[in-house]
Amino acid sequence: MKLKELLSIGDLKTSKILTKEIGLENEVESAMVLEAIDIEQWSKKNQLILTSFYAFNGQSNELLEEFFSKMQVIGVSGLVVKMDRFITMIPVWFIDLCFKYQIPLIKISQEVSYEKILLTIYEPLLNHQTHILRTYYEVRQRFTKLEKSFPSLEAIMQEFYQIIGSPCSLKLIDKHIEINFGEQAKDGIVLSREAVTNGEFTKNDYSLLQLYSQSSVKTQQALEVSIFNSYSSNCLLLVYLNEPEIKETDLVIIENTIDVLQEKFNTERLLKKERYTRLNNLADAILQNTPANPDELESLLLEANMSLFPSYQAVAFSTRSTTIQLIKEKVLSLLRSLKVRSIFFDQHSYSVVLFNFDGANGSITKEQVEHLLAKTLESNPDLSLAISNVKPKHEIKEILMECLDILRFNEEFYSDAIVSLADIGIFRYFIQNEQLNEMDTFVPESLQQLANSNYDLFETFYQFLRNERNYKQTAEAMFLHSKTIRYRLNKAEQLLAIDFSNPLQLLNYEIGTYIIKMRRKAHEKNTPIS
Repeated sequence: MKLKELLSIGDLKTSKILTKEIGLENEVESAMVLEAIDIEQWSKKNQLILTSFYAFNGQSNELLEEFFSKMQVIGVSGLVVKMDRFITMIPVWFIDLCFKYQIPLIKISQEVSYEKILLTIYEPLLNHQTHILRTYYEVRQRFTKLEKSFPSLEAIMQEFYQIIGSPCSLKLIDKHIEINFGEQAKDGIVLSREAVTNGEFTKNDYSLLQLYSQSSVKTQQALEVSIFNSYSSNCLLLVYLNEPEIKETDLVIIENTIDVLQEKFNTERLLKKERYTRLNNLADAILQNTPANPDELESLLLEANMSLFPSYQAVAFSTRSTTIQLIKEKVLSLLRSLKVRSIFFDQHSYSVVLFNFDGANGSITKEQVEHLLAKTLESNPDLSLAISNVKPKHEIKEILMECLDILRFNEEFYSDAIVSLADIGIFRYFIQNEQLNEMDTFVPESLQQLANSNYDLFETFYQFLRNERNYKQTAEAMFLHSKTIRYRLNKAEQLLAIDFSNPLQLLNYEIGTYIIKMRRKAHEKNTPIS
């Protein structure tokens, strides 16, 4: 209750304010009779202090200044001096100190007892707290009744809207969910944000927003609170205020609603975890432990709702790095948008999305995946994806092995961020036979020496091969003059002791060049930047 409201009721109506308008908006939450000036030992914020002035007799100017300074720091609501037959006038110096430290000073006549003063102060405070507690109980009862029906987020917010009577909005920003009730501007711009001081009945942190609507050309206030939970990483509750003042009863209603929403979020998280475990186990049974019996496989596919179409294909990506772990859910969500029917399998080092579709409508291509994940690939250069071939139902067991072979190859010999089985071609033989290291034996010794000792010449030779052995295209790709390219290639031809006009000889060196280049790229990707 504000000080000016308190001074307008009961026996306090007879009081006289000696400090004009100072502190009349101060909140009053308790009262205390002053016995000694060691105020830091017993007083607290928003407390009204009663005194008969005797405690100040004989005190030095320094102690009195210190007392008033401490009152200001603590946030005392005001001083009430009760007059008696020995104290008929409050000294001017005392009033001056009240002005100096902005402490409201109220004079009460000697006819009004301390008991009446305290009763006058505490009666409205207790009535107010009783009202708040009654509000809490009634709101809790309504939500308890609602919770028995396992309500949706929409149902909880609708009940909240009916109780609080103000427009409200729940935003799960990371999940692109927004639930609104009541009339509110859709184009509101935040002009200012101010932290709201927590009260006796609040445990969450609130902000008071000043909003401006461009469409209605009006400003509006809104309370905003972040709801921390394990279901949504960015969840906001907003209440648009109809009145300039924030009521404690409204805060009690909001606090109750937050508790109910957090319970709902916990339930959703547990259900999501349960669904994830069940579907992951199902995908594991289909992809990794594929039953040999066609009927068993059909049963699993039916349970996963993955048996309607004849074609199957998968996209997999490694999740070894911490950065990829953080974006795993986002990548899975994007990949699953490629086709209507999908199921994913999540292992500790990789994730796989299996698709079921009509092959006549086209398979998943590298171009589609690259377009879908363009921004994600740009901001996460260590993300690497594998695309399997399209398989019929009876060959579904090969899909996971194809994806893992591609990922393993790309770890040792990096070729691109998105790799299909056709991209690794004959190299798959070395993966299947656990002979990836044997690939280095296909690199001519002179080519390896060139890469180690003169990388500019090696890079020119590599670009020459990539650009279809065309001198002009190679020069353009390397931003060099064509004469420089010819000079470098002539020197490389001499050092390698090969004939560029011999196609078989050049093919062997081309394979070796790609092996060196892919091995180097893989090493660069797997080496952390210091």
